[in-house]
Amino acid sequence: MTYDELVVAVTDYCENTFPTVDMNIFIQQAEQRIYNTAQPANLRKNVTGVTQSGNKYLSAPDDFLSTYSLALYPVISTATTGTSGAFTVTVTSATGIAIGQAVSGTGIGTGALVRSVSGTTVLLTVANSGAVSGTVTFTGDYLYLLNKDVNWIREAYPNTAGRGEPQYYAIFGPNSSNADELTFIMGPTPDLNYSAELHYYYYPESIVTAGNTWLGDNFDSVLLYGTICEAFVYMRQEGDMVKQANDRYVQAIALYKNLADGKQRGDAYRDGQVRTQVA
Repeated sequence: MTYDELVVAVTDYCENTFPTVDMNIFIQQAEQRIYNTAQPANLRKNVTGVTQSGNKYLSAPDDFLSTYSLALYPVISTATTGTSGAFTVTVTSATGIAIGQAVSGTGIGTGALVRSVSGTTVLLTVANSGAVSGTVTFTGDYLYLLNKDVNWIREAYPNTAGRGEPQYYAIFGPNSSNADELTFIMGPTPDLNYSAELHYYYYPESIVTAGNTWLGDNFDSVLLYGTICEAFVYMRQEGDMVKQANDRYVQAIALYKNLADGKQRGDAYRDGQVRTQVA
């Protein structure tokens, strides 16, 4: 169901023509209500960013609503030299380079990992495939941060000058440069420029501006009856009509919730197939 089809359907069901601005409000209020009843995978988004060494704050995306997970992983890029066939390379700086990190760059063998670090000499698990030169990247494992309260992080890491690999995060509050957006605080304060991956909940673009959406394509019933319920409130419709529309909405939202909070949270391999008891 597209936006135009939705408007026609709501107009026909309500037997009333609404100003466009009011119709759009009905639709957007219905979408917000639906999206906060259950969260299918379509309401999840991933973004990547970079923390700054010595800066305990990390800005949230503009459309951020809540967190599913926040992970960091070290990515160290440094000028490196090495001989073809050798298992060692020499780096300009070994800061942040640790055993087990993946290594990539010109002349680095496929699948190379860091075996050990001694000064500026790094021993690899794979021989160099050619002469190593230029910038080589060392990438560490994902570390998922644990969510805590801001006060807990402040108490656990009271020394703001302290540095380390972050273990915890909290939603700190509005961004100082944009009061409408949020900021994360991490503890301890990052000792390196880590790459960050945020998995979060957001509102997708409304069908009002997009014309068609996943919700309209896959659950037009819940969008239709949700919008009708909003329109009936506006019209001060009779109680029996409001109840009838709300009953249809409840039936539709149950199917939507069954997908979002049920089927998308498991699979047949782990949870088994859905079975109906036979009498």
